[in-house]
Amino acid sequence: MTPKAITFDFWGTLFTEGPEYAGPIKALRNEILLDAASEAGVTVEIDAVMEAWRQAALDFEAAWMAEQVMTPFDRVARIFGYLGLPYDEGHIALTAKRIVEASLEGNLVPLPGVLEALPKLAQRYKLGIVSDTSIATGRILQEHLKRHGLHHLFSGFSFSDETGVVKPRPEAFLAALDEMGARPEEALHIGDIPRTDIAGAFQTGYPWAVLYTGHTHRNGGPEPTARIANHQELFPLLEGVIGHPPRAL
Repeated sequence: MTPKAITFDFWGTLFTEGPEYAGPIKALRNEILLDAASEAGVTVEIDAVMEAWRQAALDFEAAWMAEQVMTPFDRVARIFGYLGLPYDEGHIALTAKRIVEASLEGNLVPLPGVLEALPKLAQRYKLGIVSDTSIATGRILQEHLKRHGLHHLFSGFSFSDETGVVKPRPEAFLAALDEMGARPEEALHIGDIPRTDIAGAFQTGYPWAVLYTGHTHRNGGPEPTARIANHQELFPLLEGVIGHPPRAL
């Protein structure tokens, strides 16, 4: 038994944010929110904007942990509330769009082995992405894949802002597999979070789920099939899977 399809998590598995996200992009997001407050006729200080962003980020994290989707619109609406801005759907939508687009002003950094391994894997397997998204939506992440010349390697995409579900729910994985024309029992998933990636893949019916540890190493159950710190380590694992039982790479 050997996999025919491979799905990947995006953040912390294929890419991480470049250094400018901690500076220029953060400043740009603050500027957008200050402009939104000014347009609403409300005077706010930069410290208040930063605190509102922090609170909304905590709200996002709580929703994600509860397996609920919080869209960029919902998140910006929370920020408006924390800043005391009037609830105006059009204004919130426009501000959210500007904040989402700001994610394109920075670069994403491929994690170890991504640029080398993916083109080779695509020659032998169907590839897909199953990703929970936050401010950078699926459309933005696909644009970053194009910048690195990788987008064409994938035949299935599942982003939570588009599907309305987050991992570990099976629907998140099935959305990508359906596009790929693949079944769970013939797929392998690679991700960096045991709770969402490993548990979610096994709950969906994947025989194999690999924990990627090349960016951060998170503990927790269930036990993955294997662990890798570089995507090129997938090749000996995939060679070893032939003739072995599920979860025994």
